[in-house]
Amino acid sequence: MAEKRSHSQASKARKRRKIGSTTAEAVPKRWKTLTPDSLKWRKVDMPDRLDDVEGFFGLEEIDDVQIINNNGLLEFKAARAADSEAESEGNGPHVGDDEWNGFSDDDTGDKAATTEAKDEPTMNKAQEPPKEKAQTKDPGVQNKKKEKKGKEKQKKKQKQKDEKSKPKPNDTVVVNSFAGLEGLRDDDLEVDLPAWESLSLSPYTQQALQKLKFTDPTPIQKLSIPSIIAGHDLIGKAATGSGKTLAFGIPIFEHWLSGSKDRAVPAKLLGEEDKEADASKLANPLTALILSPTRELAHQITEHIQALITASEVTSPPHVVSLTGGLSIQKQLRKLGQSGGADVVVATPGRLWEILSEKSGYTRWFRKTRFLVVDEADRVLQEGHFKEVEQILDVLTRDAEEEEVAQNPDVYGTIKTVKQAKPKDRQILVFSATFSKDLQQKLSSKKSWKNSNTGLLNDKDSLDYLLKKLPFREEHPQWVDVNPVDQMAENLREGIVECGNMEKDLYLYYLLLRYPLRTLVFTNSISTVRRLTNLFQNLELSVNGLNSNMIQKARLRSLERFSAPTKPVGRDGKPQHQILISTDVAARGLDIKGVELVIHYHVPRAADTYVHRSGRTARSKNSGASIILCAPEEALGIRRLVSKVHEDRGSKNHAGIKSIFVDRSLVTTLRTRIELAQKITGSTLAKESQRKDDDWLKAAAEDLGVDYESDEFAELSEKGRRGAKKRQEARSVGKDEMAALRARLREELSKKVGKGSRLYLTSGVDNLAQRLVDRKEHDVFFGEEGGWGLNHL
Repeated sequence: MAEKRSHSQASKARKRRKIGSTTAEAVPKRWKTLTPDSLKWRKVDMPDRLDDVEGFFGLEEIDDVQIINNNGLLEFKAARAADSEAESEGNGPHVGDDEWNGFSDDDTGDKAATTEAKDEPTMNKAQEPPKEKAQTKDPGVQNKKKEKKGKEKQKKKQKQKDEKSKPKPNDTVVVNSFAGLEGLRDDDLEVDLPAWESLSLSPYTQQALQKLKFTDPTPIQKLSIPSIIAGHDLIGKAATGSGKTLAFGIPIFEHWLSGSKDRAVPAKLLGEEDKEADASKLANPLTALILSPTRELAHQITEHIQALITASEVTSPPHVVSLTGGLSIQKQLRKLGQSGGADVVVATPGRLWEILSEKSGYTRWFRKTRFLVVDEADRVLQEGHFKEVEQILDVLTRDAEEEEVAQNPDVYGTIKTVKQAKPKDRQILVFSATFSKDLQQKLSSKKSWKNSNTGLLNDKDSLDYLLKKLPFREEHPQWVDVNPVDQMAENLREGIVECGNMEKDLYLYYLLLRYPLRTLVFTNSISTVRRLTNLFQNLELSVNGLNSNMIQKARLRSLERFSAPTKPVGRDGKPQHQILISTDVAARGLDIKGVELVIHYHVPRAADTYVHRSGRTARSKNSGASIILCAPEEALGIRRLVSKVHEDRGSKNHAGIKSIFVDRSLVTTLRTRIELAQKITGSTLAKESQRKDDDWLKAAAEDLGVDYESDEFAELSEKGRRGAKKRQEARSVGKDEMAALRARLREELSKKVGKGSRLYLTSGVDNLAQRLVDRKEHDVFFGEEGGWGLNHL
């Protein structure tokens, strides 16, 4: 045991004597916080061959200094292990300086060494010489077994040192000197956003904008952000795709940054104690409440604000929660109570009113919100659409005394006797692309259009309309209007295809094949969405449907598939273009990347709907097209539509919208496919509808105690209904007939259609043989060039 101990002590002494030649890991260091001026800076030598270095003279540098970011404040820590300059000159450690005294073999003055290895005995000068003698006196005693044990012991101690050197969560010492640079938010971070400098944003926001590659603010952002940060109410009017979400999202984040130190509860993960939703957990004040007309838009706003926060890399980031229908209200309330309460809430009116009216304790918390944002305000505030909005605004504007009066009308009288007070600290922000009630007039209305306004409401009329709807705290809110004159994006191409009402399926199929682009098709009814989705799926196109009757998860799944950056692959192994068929639930606010073509299967019911539908494409300076399928009975509605949206385009040729070229001969070749697919789709949907009706009638008959006969009930239910005979024929298609129809359709889909000759490929105006060799032939139309792009519209 004596030999083993003496060998271990000798190795330790040898290790400490050779401190200048050993690795940095074995050198214990003590770090001390210093000011930048007290650091040992040295000038950088410039190359002699550079005659002019343009301002880089006088640069200084320093080694072995840690830079630590402590919530935006930079700290500099220097190591006291050795003076790098003195050692580099071979002068050894500099003892005269208390801050840079280095290390010597004398352990009595080395407090860092004793604190670094607590399990090692303290050694002095009197003990070191015997260690050397013990090692030099009997070197042959070290056999292989003892050498192995010594190495294992050294590895074990080294491992313990490495574990001790790892930074703990609450430890302010950073082992890697460059690790502190990762959290820099100041001038040390290379943020180059000259276009945003005039807005005076925080370093966190500037870093987020640079990471998200938003190099220039849009007009609505440039005009709105300063006014909102200054504390004014604001009404923003801008075209779709102009960046309205960040126009109010950035000021909200800036306000949160300014008051983030006042948060009562630090951010934490959902634990066992958070399994129950309770309003008492809402300790932090609500920064912003954002109202959205649709669930999809609410989720999109949440994602955009969350992306801004994540890119900023702020410590303990604000908590953003979306409250929408179709999902579990208990889960949403639990998320609302996490981290001491959400900082930003994005909600649809229905779900928010459900929480305010049925849950206790949440009303007072929502009433203290600093920002109230109404996105797509013309839709949210439209009369007859969202009754809950008026109730929500009424509740949020009451103070505690008014609330008591409202809850006890028998004691205090009716609520009408109470004067509502406008919250002094709450900013109201309103954004939309259209504010005109005139645009919301139905195009099929029988009212006279001669005396109606042909354009949008002017600023005064729109402001008066909004002042009646919303409790602004300022008598004159800031008004920002960056809309183009004709309401449509500059890079949008509009067109019309004239066809019969019963041929719309055929012409829509032609457009989808002729222009293989990411296409969004709008209809006016849920049943049409279901039918068209089934129809084009039978035609082996990559189609997804979206309507308000779908469950929320299915709606989000359809949007995810449609917006996926990679194209789906068909049965032939070739990529297919994405198609989404939707009602107007997708017409507002959704920012889906890469939508190139919008097709209106039905003429929209109102002009503002057309503006928002067409706004799904040609966003952010990209190009896009909007095409209307127009039946003869819809021609009058289209003229009214364009007279509202494009007042300056005149009334010729459908009020200025150009007709799209359609090769009628190619359309005819697709008729067989469409007719087969229509029979299959009609039969499938009719049988599904019959099964649902049977189930409902059977359940009702059981409740009434009546014998249920499906044939009798079906006959009575169809009696006098329009299209009853057609539905009966569709339901009567048997399995064998359905299989035969599907086989014929597969055969039609397997071969090309077209007007060219397959016998003489090199004859005619186009050299079909050369086109086949060059692989420029269309996948469906024989003798035609491959799919066209926007430049052909």
